[in-house]
Amino acid sequence: MKAFFLSLFLIHTTMVFPVQNTSVKDGIVPDEIVAYKTMESTKLSLHVFNPKGHKATDNAPVIVFFFGGGWSGGTPKQFYQQSRYFAEKGMVAISAEYRVNRTHGTTPFDAVTDAKSAIRWVRKHAKELGVDPNKIIASGGSAGGHIAACTGIIEAYDAVDEDLTISSIPNAMVLYNPVLDTTEKGYGMAKVGEERKTDISPNHRIKPNIVPTIVFHGTADKTVPFENAQRFELFMKSAGNDCVLVPYEGKDHGFFNGSFFRGKRADEMVYADLMERTYAFIEARVLTSKEVKPARIFGNHMVLQQQMDVPVWGRANAGQEVTVAFAGQEKNTIADENGRWEIILEPMEAYGEGRDLVISAENKKVISDVLVGEVWICSGQSNMQMSVDAAPDIEALVAKAKNIRSFEVGRTVALDEAEDVIGTWSDEVPKSAVAFSFAYFLEKAGDVPIGIIQSSWGSSSLEAWMPKDMTGQLGYFDAIMKDFDADTLSQNRIKSIIENSSDRSNEDDVFLRRQPNVLYNAMMKPLAPYAVKGLVWYQGERNTRYISGVPQVNKDNWFHRVIGMKEYGDVLKAWISRYRKQWDNEDMYFMVVMLPGYGKGTVENPKIDPNDPTAQSWAWMRESQLKALELPKVSVINTIDLGDVKNIHPKDKLPIGRRLALEAAKKTLGKEVVTEGPIVERVERQKRSLVVHYTNADMLKTADGKPPKGFWIADESLEWKPAKAKIKGRTVVLRSKEIKAPNYIRYAFSGKPDVNLVNGADLPAYPFRTDTGE
Repeated sequence: MKAFFLSLFLIHTTMVFPVQNTSVKDGIVPDEIVAYKTMESTKLSLHVFNPKGHKATDNAPVIVFFFGGGWSGGTPKQFYQQSRYFAEKGMVAISAEYRVNRTHGTTPFDAVTDAKSAIRWVRKHAKELGVDPNKIIASGGSAGGHIAACTGIIEAYDAVDEDLTISSIPNAMVLYNPVLDTTEKGYGMAKVGEERKTDISPNHRIKPNIVPTIVFHGTADKTVPFENAQRFELFMKSAGNDCVLVPYEGKDHGFFNGSFFRGKRADEMVYADLMERTYAFIEARVLTSKEVKPARIFGNHMVLQQQMDVPVWGRANAGQEVTVAFAGQEKNTIADENGRWEIILEPMEAYGEGRDLVISAENKKVISDVLVGEVWICSGQSNMQMSVDAAPDIEALVAKAKNIRSFEVGRTVALDEAEDVIGTWSDEVPKSAVAFSFAYFLEKAGDVPIGIIQSSWGSSSLEAWMPKDMTGQLGYFDAIMKDFDADTLSQNRIKSIIENSSDRSNEDDVFLRRQPNVLYNAMMKPLAPYAVKGLVWYQGERNTRYISGVPQVNKDNWFHRVIGMKEYGDVLKAWISRYRKQWDNEDMYFMVVMLPGYGKGTVENPKIDPNDPTAQSWAWMRESQLKALELPKVSVINTIDLGDVKNIHPKDKLPIGRRLALEAAKKTLGKEVVTEGPIVERVERQKRSLVVHYTNADMLKTADGKPPKGFWIADESLEWKPAKAKIKGRTVVLRSKEIKAPNYIRYAFSGKPDVNLVNGADLPAYPFRTDTGE
């Protein structure tokens, strides 16, 4: 089918056909028929029913019906009776034509496109029709209910040559026994095809911010199982959407039809009840409600970032004026044609007493107990997710905590970038041991409220948190994403798991969180541009499986297809820069937690000597993580003295939280504190010795009073030998009887090094090496 050419203007001589609105026995006719779409010899029209005395200057609500018929046949007359009912209620009612298989040789995908075109056309020509473009209800029955639902749920499938700046999303949906699942669990898989069975399946595409929806469904429907509607309601509510399911006990698939279309088989009492319930829903959700909704990241008990512009955003009716009032500020804006709005509050000083933030349109949304202070995102994998109760020394601090708030992002995935996030603010401390201890010590150091946005998931790779557009920058990621996008089995499994999220197994959970890109889509992208001081990143374990490159994988180790340790640092730098772009904030601070000690190697060489400076150990990942320091406003928190040789989830998280807080206090709050251990400045050769000069070396010492440990030296042969080390002022002198002409040093460069070198603040020296060997 060639692309259609949408008419640009409403021309009555060619597009509108007035019809005398008479009602005869068994006869109902529309007031006019309006062509909305023309393709070659096919013209699709809207059958319009107007309220009595309706004028083009009116601003009436409008309901658009789509007939049923399995996308194969059907007629707009199916909803003539309903259209007349709503016209008598003061609404413009439209029964729309769309392409069907028996007449046009088309597919359900084409029907979805036509439904979107119809809604878009009505919104574009609202003035000529005398309707309110912000009060459009999409409705329909069976397959018509399906395409009505698709206008509010399914992305893409827009017709070519249409103005996509005009939204095809209705303001509410009313669905009668709709097709909601086009897989084998519902209806229509044979018509959409096995490979595309979830592409236009509403139950598989539900996300936050879908418009208010009511579903009327017969419990005895043998065409579209009632269970499909139950799942739809569950998924909608789980995503935070306004959804009502009204079951009609014992009713079959066509129960919603009136006598005009169904004749004597119609139940007039049920039909009358159905119309009353439909109008009541429309009245409550559309006619009398202009609810303004902020994005979900805004909620009671939240913390706003101090001394920084603070974006506040959400949805309202298109064209609505929205006002945000907080802390003496009052800002206004107009919701755009898609109902989105954003307001920027000017920088504020820290404030530890809860106040109301009021968002007003024609209704008011009051967000209470709002503080102003320091806001940080804490993200990564299992060691960031590890709970407070797993670290007793951190759990003991909970009772002493004050002015700490938390927002825990729901652990889920999305194949496309989500508009909103799952989660709520709480006046309780974060559940993460690292995040809470960081917040606890930062609040003490800065004497400001702390807000932690916790977005982490165990065993996730860096690639899982990467935006898809980084494929243009990173060739290996481009290859991964091309394979992932073409992997229909994995795509369908992801959709199935999400669909059955209430019954997700651990195996399903692991499968989801180890995929590329999908965690970013659902758990990070919707957070932007919430004002934050920075992001704490405790991740890398998943990327330590291989020393270098992206391994070839099979069905047994598919989750290992991630970048190796040696390249991780360069990818991490690109990732940080991309996140700063997402937040439109080049000053966004990043604190990377260095991986602590661990005694296992890579997949290829798992059994290693944890003190061997040449083994394929986590030493290579730490070196890679330190590359992030090449970017401004980045810190790498040294954990080389921590960890567990056998446990990848060590419990010594308290020092990590304290060191993070020290670094944030100095680098972002301007506090005069020592935050880092000794860092190598230069190496000097003296005969048979090497002298290491350090910065941050006031009161250089060892934690146990013994000579420094963890140093290895080598000559040009790179045969590494343990060095005898001695502290001299701000230096450490190294020598070995076995090395006559030492040239190179590796310090703490092993899986779980035995180290003791610290400065006067008891902070450990950073690992390093001076050779360039492999």
